[in-house]
Amino acid sequence: MKHVYKDMSYQQLRSYCETVRLGSMSSAAESLEVSHPTVWKQIRALEELLGQKLIESDGRRSEITPQGRILAELATPIITEFETLQQRFEKACDASPRILTIASPPRSYTDDLLGVIASFRQRFPDVQLIMREVFESLGNEMLENREVDFVIGDSKCCRRPEELVVEQMYRIDPMVIMPVGHPLASRRKIMPKDLAKYPVLNHRESYPDEEGKAILTKAGVFKNPARGFDLVLAASIRSCVKQGHGIGLVGRVIPNSPGDPELIERSLAHCLPPTICYGYREHRISEDPILQAFIDLTKQQLAPQE
Repeated sequence: MKHVYKDMSYQQLRSYCETVRLGSMSSAAESLEVSHPTVWKQIRALEELLGQKLIESDGRRSEITPQGRILAELATPIITEFETLQQRFEKACDASPRILTIASPPRSYTDDLLGVIASFRQRFPDVQLIMREVFESLGNEMLENREVDFVIGDSKCCRRPEELVVEQMYRIDPMVIMPVGHPLASRRKIMPKDLAKYPVLNHRESYPDEEGKAILTKAGVFKNPARGFDLVLAASIRSCVKQGHGIGLVGRVIPNSPGDPELIERSLAHCLPPTICYGYREHRISEDPILQAFIDLTKQQLAPQE
């Protein structure tokens, strides 16, 4: 008896209770849409597990033993509860507001995701979407602590991506921004060596793509003696460029999106690789349909324009 809880199955109990209810294994098999041998084997397995004779059968009728009636009285409510579990679960889920929590770096809210967020809330008004900010390398902790369901960010967002489900979401093309009237504004194609002639406000270590950072470093972009800032956030870089403190490197997801009229923007996609934004989630929620809807919408809206 000590191993029964490991080996007894719902199918065995269901076949047995249906046989008791209908009076024969044949009728139970027809009701359950399984073969007669299947019902017979499941009941015999129960008898072996319990060490008790439950049914005396002559092939046509099944006579329930006293021990069998005890089991039927105990098991029938369990089977009834189990059969209504899905219906009760779906009803409980419908009654509870669904919450989806997603984390992303600060620049995502100023440059990338606000349109996606608005579209998702319009399409799924019954889902409470909560957006969090995640800073460098903290994605693993937020997912492990179940603070969020999903993290969107570059390759530095999670320090242990091999532990997570990872997929590419969208790309960020590099560009340089400068004040109106800046000397670089007249150039049709700007190269890294051109950037090195002016103070670039970005912190060298904050540049998200390693290949791009190596290209900029080799060109001497971060060695200009007039550099007086080491900035990380795109919003800070834009603000300081407007005030005339230098030029800045930022990203653009949608090529034809309207820019800031106070700034001149020039693409650097011809000389620097894009930064890839990934989605990170734990394996336990890899099949969440609401989360998948948000992922699909993000990819659709932020896909490169051909």
